[in-house]
Amino acid sequence: MLKNKKLMIKIVICFLLVPVALMTVPYLISPIIPEKYGQMTVDLIIFLIVIILSRNIWHVRIHFFSGKRIGNQLCQLIPAVIFLILTRFGTLSSIAPRLINVRIILTVLLVALAEEGMFRGLLLPLSLELTRNRRYTAVIISSLGFAVAHLANIANSSWSLVLLQMIVVFGNGLLWGSLYLKTDNLSLTILLHFLDDLPLFITNGSLKLTTPTSLMTALVMYLVMIGIIGVVTFLQVNGLHRRPTR
Repeated sequence: MLKNKKLMIKIVICFLLVPVALMTVPYLISPIIPEKYGQMTVDLIIFLIVIILSRNIWHVRIHFFSGKRIGNQLCQLIPAVIFLILTRFGTLSSIAPRLINVRIILTVLLVALAEEGMFRGLLLPLSLELTRNRRYTAVIISSLGFAVAHLANIANSSWSLVLLQMIVVFGNGLLWGSLYLKTDNLSLTILLHFLDDLPLFITNGSLKLTTPTSLMTALVMYLVMIGIIGVVTFLQVNGLHRRPTR
């Protein structure tokens, strides 16, 4: 009972750390860090916290790279790549390659490192331990944490846009969580996360997650996709062998 309580506390910390950091740290560092480096700084701090928690406090091993069965790992990438293309297809016409620079690359990379380290690297193994290795349930928990973290965007976006973003993020979380379980290779989810976020930083004008349709139509479309992704994720993780979470 005490062990489960401690696990729940750790999971709550994983749920809250990213959104709390995103909403508070920028104000704390604004007197000394230029605004254009604010996002980069926040995610660097989060990533360092993830490393400290995993190595020195919680002792949860994060598998940043695996060279085993590369062909199989690439096959496991296919569902996530398809979903990435479908959800980012509408932004292709707005991409402005001239906006790419070193700062943008580092910012997007640090976002991917921080969030993948937190939600796949830490939260997923903790969820596996809490659920006694129920893999699909653990993937859902980690995906919910990933989606909840994006509530912080409500400060800069409309609630409808944030809602659609959270649905897409939850779908990504399902696919990326199952990918990490299947491959023990966080670098793959970091790469997917990087490619998913990069268009957000190099588009002209405001970014829309969907083509110009009504909110209800977009909502239904995304929910249908999430249903399909849920089935795909279940099939991916259902045949996995157990692996230690620590």
